[in-house]
Amino acid sequence: MKPTRLLLGAASTLFVSQLMAGEAVFYVTEEGSAVQDLAVSVNGQKKLVGNAGFVVFDLPAGLHQVELSQYGEWWGEFPLELAAAKPNAEIMVEMIGGEAVSEVNQFGNDETAIGQISGYLSSQETGGNVSDAIISVEGSDVSVTTDNDGFFTLELPRGEYSLNVAHPNYGNRQVSDVRVMGGINTGLNLNLSMAGNGGIEEVVAVGSFMPTTTTSQERDSSAVLDAIGSEQLSRFGDSSAASALKRVAGVSVVGGQFAVVRGMQGRYISSTLNGSMMPSTDPMRRDVPLDLFPASVLGGIDIQKSFTPELPGDSTGGAIRMTTKGLPEESLTKISLSSGLNSRTTFSDVNGYEGGSADWMGIDDGTREHPSFADSLTKGGIDNPRFCESDPNCASAEDSVRLGNSFENIYNVDQIQAKPDKGFSVSTGDYFEADFGGHGYYAAFEYKDAWEARHDGQLDDASSKGTYERTKRKIDVAGYFVYGLDYGSSEYLSKTTLLRKTDDTIRTTSVEDEGKDQHLQSAILQWVERQYIGQQFSGTHYLTGLGEEDQLNWRLGVAQTSRYEPDRRAYTYGRTLGSDNPLRLLGGVERRFSDLTEDALDLGVDYSADMMLSDTLFLKLKTGVSYISKDREVELARYSNLNINDPAIDLSLTPEQIFSKNNIDSGSVKFRGSTAGTDNYSATDEMTAAYVSAELDLNTVSLVAGMRYEDFEQELKYPDNDSSASSLSESSVLPMLAATWRINEDMQLRASASQTVSRPGITERSESAQYDPDTDDLIQGNPNLEISDITNIDVRGEYYFSEDESLTLALFYKDVSDPIERSVIEGDGSAANGYTFANVNSAEIQGIEVDFRINVIDGSDFTGFWATNLSYIDSEVDLSGTDAERLEGDSSRELQGQSEYLANVQFGIDHFATGQSLTLLANYFDDRIYATSRGELAAEIEDGRATFDIVYRYDINESLVVKAKAQNITDSKVSYSRDDREIESYYEGSKYSASVEYIF
Repeated sequence: MKPTRLLLGAASTLFVSQLMAGEAVFYVTEEGSAVQDLAVSVNGQKKLVGNAGFVVFDLPAGLHQVELSQYGEWWGEFPLELAAAKPNAEIMVEMIGGEAVSEVNQFGNDETAIGQISGYLSSQETGGNVSDAIISVEGSDVSVTTDNDGFFTLELPRGEYSLNVAHPNYGNRQVSDVRVMGGINTGLNLNLSMAGNGGIEEVVAVGSFMPTTTTSQERDSSAVLDAIGSEQLSRFGDSSAASALKRVAGVSVVGGQFAVVRGMQGRYISSTLNGSMMPSTDPMRRDVPLDLFPASVLGGIDIQKSFTPELPGDSTGGAIRMTTKGLPEESLTKISLSSGLNSRTTFSDVNGYEGGSADWMGIDDGTREHPSFADSLTKGGIDNPRFCESDPNCASAEDSVRLGNSFENIYNVDQIQAKPDKGFSVSTGDYFEADFGGHGYYAAFEYKDAWEARHDGQLDDASSKGTYERTKRKIDVAGYFVYGLDYGSSEYLSKTTLLRKTDDTIRTTSVEDEGKDQHLQSAILQWVERQYIGQQFSGTHYLTGLGEEDQLNWRLGVAQTSRYEPDRRAYTYGRTLGSDNPLRLLGGVERRFSDLTEDALDLGVDYSADMMLSDTLFLKLKTGVSYISKDREVELARYSNLNINDPAIDLSLTPEQIFSKNNIDSGSVKFRGSTAGTDNYSATDEMTAAYVSAELDLNTVSLVAGMRYEDFEQELKYPDNDSSASSLSESSVLPMLAATWRINEDMQLRASASQTVSRPGITERSESAQYDPDTDDLIQGNPNLEISDITNIDVRGEYYFSEDESLTLALFYKDVSDPIERSVIEGDGSAANGYTFANVNSAEIQGIEVDFRINVIDGSDFTGFWATNLSYIDSEVDLSGTDAERLEGDSSRELQGQSEYLANVQFGIDHFATGQSLTLLANYFDDRIYATSRGELAAEIEDGRATFDIVYRYDINESLVVKAKAQNITDSKVSYSRDDREIESYYEGSKYSASVEYIF
């Protein structure tokens, strides 16, 4: 060690004004390191030791009793006597063999003493030392430079200071609340990061600066960014990415799964996991269902709302960048058990039916499997063989019977009791230091079993009025493993992720349809398994090239998503209105088997270089190339029964009685295939991209310019209908320009302009008939869709009170040419209620976002914060002169899924001494279009509503944590309206959950 020292000759006069009369400063250490989470009590007044090991009391002269404890466990005690002539005291407490050994030094108000701060600066990226960094004392000309080994030493009068750390490659940072005690050497080790403006990632022993806060991420980003850290996910009790995103300014979530960012739905949003593009698990949508990603595997979520060249070109509304958890810093094993109930659902009677023996695992055991005989005989429902005995071109009557009996005779809906929610998770990890650097791992597994239902469901639309109930049992399974290797100046990561979400849904409806003059009762039984499995390898290398420490990043990701929906059953009973006759089966049943699989390959290389052109001029260059490929296969088979004309069969019986083995064996009930020629399809989606950007830092102003090139090709093929094949290709150059003006250390103004695109997804161009999982309405793609071009303008002003307090005001404007909108199908029958996709003339979106977070309580025992964000979004879609105008009956409207107003309010309070926290959460979204107008029928609106949650956490000790959450505590009604008249409503109930977490 060769520290550079600076002795202050005028020590008796420097910073004397900082010393407070009657101030007693305690510094508690054990084995040379500061002790955290320790409570110090003086005369019964308790305070928690801060992260740096210090705690301060204002004490009068006299005898005082000091006690130390941690999580209620007694650690030691000693008397403290303060003389009136020397009211200021510094108490050094060393824990030795379980006993508190104290050393007390007292000083008069004008008396000073010299102390020392020494430490070491290291790089988070390289793991090595940081030399030639300037550490200066704020408010003075005192400074010191770290030596070749990264060490430094400062000798200062006792007191409290703020230090500034500056380095060409790591920017400028401040470490506040640094204590110097007379005659004592205080260790200060800093871990610096080159991300942003050189955030200090770790402060060892001294200081309370926390640069990993989401506020710091947002401030240091070169784009408009909102960040959600793992701490926030835990604090707010969010179970998935979907539930977390709705708390971000300008973001809402539709259907509990899909994000709407600044009024723009999935086709305008890109989603990545660890930098790799995500394939979709939903055949009805191109965006990713975000409820698939549990908080247990997420390390954080960044929502970047302004485009930069390294992002995919369809990041118009925003880019949702999810990262999974990384390596732990030390050995860690955690087990958690959870349970919950719903005020309306749990222990009540809900819909159910006979399932399989492995339903509790979210895996069908074969009960719902597509019968192999039916598949081979009808070629997946495409062929409809004639059944007869004499014609050689006929299938035999025995085959007809065998076809009917190949389907499980399970149709009846029963009432069963909903059980309490339950779940568990386990995680473990460790990191091992080595001569070459180090390596580590982290593994996690989670299982959840939950019930939900729509209660008191009411329908009253057009000529149809009645009730319905929907019950859903949800089984979630997540597995995750990461292995990392730090070797010299390189880092390697392997991340394996398995996510499964199974929904077992039963919907029953009873309506009186005056238009059809019938009382109708229908049922739908639906089992859906969604799965994501991905493997990613990535590396980071720190090189000497254009700059002193260039960075090369590469990634290779392979992933597969699937949506398996075996044996969806639907049937309807009916009778004439006003009739006393029993309800009779109408037509018959449909049994549907579908399987979607999408494979994705993501390759990418990025290179960045930081260069100091002069003392005040900094240049950052970035470039990269990527290749993304998606291959989708959709297999869909439909079967239905022929009309039952045998008068001996009573159609008022249950489906299981009607479709009994006896009726099939007698030939009275027959099944046939009903698969359409475009139901099965394959598709490929490929994109090759390259980008370059340059960021020039002119001290108080940063300028960013760049562009992205993308070559895109998409092809759809139908194995049962070659004439319907279609393709779409385009090359795009997408420029951007941004600037940030740092008005002072706390305020900055940023602005950007960019060009992006919106390409139709495979789903939107596929002619395969799909059905909405909630309404069973037909959804059919349009192969003639065109690519949309978008111009984006963003402005945001930011004011940072501290490292976790801020106020931001954002304005945005977007102009979309040829936007793709979900529109009405022209047709009758079942198509009359269906939807398709079409390009319309244009759309404009503009809005304002206000977001602030402040600390409202800052005491020695309690801290509290208040955070609020408000958004106003206005949009107009021009339909004039298009088929959409003719079919919808309007020349313009808002974007679908866009709310005019969005709001979030959060209030949290922490009690340090007992390790308890309480957080109150409120979320509001305004009215939004759920389905467009249809001729004379106005648009269907999902009515705005507010929900309120409470989250509680109690850290009993360092090993045991108890959590509890109450969601939707007001049980707000979910409703939909048309022309201000309620057409559908239901209640979901309030949810209450608790968990116990044990950390080894």
